[in-house]
Amino acid sequence: MRAAVLLAIVACSNGSSPPAPAIKPPVLAPTTTATTRGSVVKARFDSAALGVTKHVVVYLPAGYETSGKRYPAFYYLHGLGGDETNWVEGGNLDGAADALALEAIVVMPDGDDGFYADSPKQVDYDACMKDGTGLFFPERPRKATCIRASKYETYITKDLVGWVDATYRTLPTREGRAIAGLSMGGFGALVIGMRHPDMFAAAASHSGVDALLYEGPFPYAKGKVQLATDIKNWGGRLGPFGGWIRGIFGTDIATWKAYDPPTLALTVEPGKPALYLDCGTEDGFMLHHHAAYLHDVLADRGIDHEFFLGPGGHDFAFWKARLPKSLAFLRAKTAKPQ
Repeated sequence: MRAAVLLAIVACSNGSSPPAPAIKPPVLAPTTTATTRGSVVKARFDSAALGVTKHVVVYLPAGYETSGKRYPAFYYLHGLGGDETNWVEGGNLDGAADALALEAIVVMPDGDDGFYADSPKQVDYDACMKDGTGLFFPERPRKATCIRASKYETYITKDLVGWVDATYRTLPTREGRAIAGLSMGGFGALVIGMRHPDMFAAAASHSGVDALLYEGPFPYAKGKVQLATDIKNWGGRLGPFGGWIRGIFGTDIATWKAYDPPTLALTVEPGKPALYLDCGTEDGFMLHHHAAYLHDVLADRGIDHEFFLGPGGHDFAFWKARLPKSLAFLRAKTAKPQ
């Protein structure tokens, strides 16, 4: 899939060319109907924030249909170029949840390529439907991708959460929610979790853009970090990649800081949310340096968090292997079914 493409953002720091997009993961066999296993369902709901109908995949734990219990809800976000099916098809999320005997609802929404942020940019729905205007990947299915407003943070925190709580037997409190993601989705999970600590008890990032303003050094060296200050020229060597990111966040440095995880970490209350970070040390977009920087920012503030750097690239081989870790982390930090 093209989930990794979004993270060419990091290459701007050293002028290297972004890696080629990853291949779309193979489709796995459907979840079995055994009573010890959960089920995967597909649904659609209307988003007022985006002005369109969006698709979502939902994992329901074993016994959901008959237990009468209310369950915590974990929100898992995809990366750039991905969609709501990626965590199941590429990450075998349902299999990982079954293996953990996870008693949680896992919600996987379609987030398009909007970085899960409320963007100041203007969009033209009619032009998008006509010829793909405004899409990072114009060849994507337009009916599923074109929007009327680029308000992806509100889409997640208001529309999606509200629909999930109204549709499924959730624990509709902060203690009953957590959020996670990979790549662009890892960024989204950290930012939404830290910007909405009243909504989410925990947030987890797999190979995320954990430091939006990080410009070096490579390799990371504590005390020598360079942060972007000239947003108008940010990512210029990346061509369309840099332009896409600037289009989402605009040219006001205050907006970038408002969505930068290390900046948010300077004021976040410890444990609100509980935080998990991981990244492969062979990440083609060098995001392990981002993760190491955020780790040190959190450690310097004495904020307890789970952190892992280890062998692996920016791909589903790494994410699939680490997925059970984040699921277990979110389970430990959220309320039990009731």
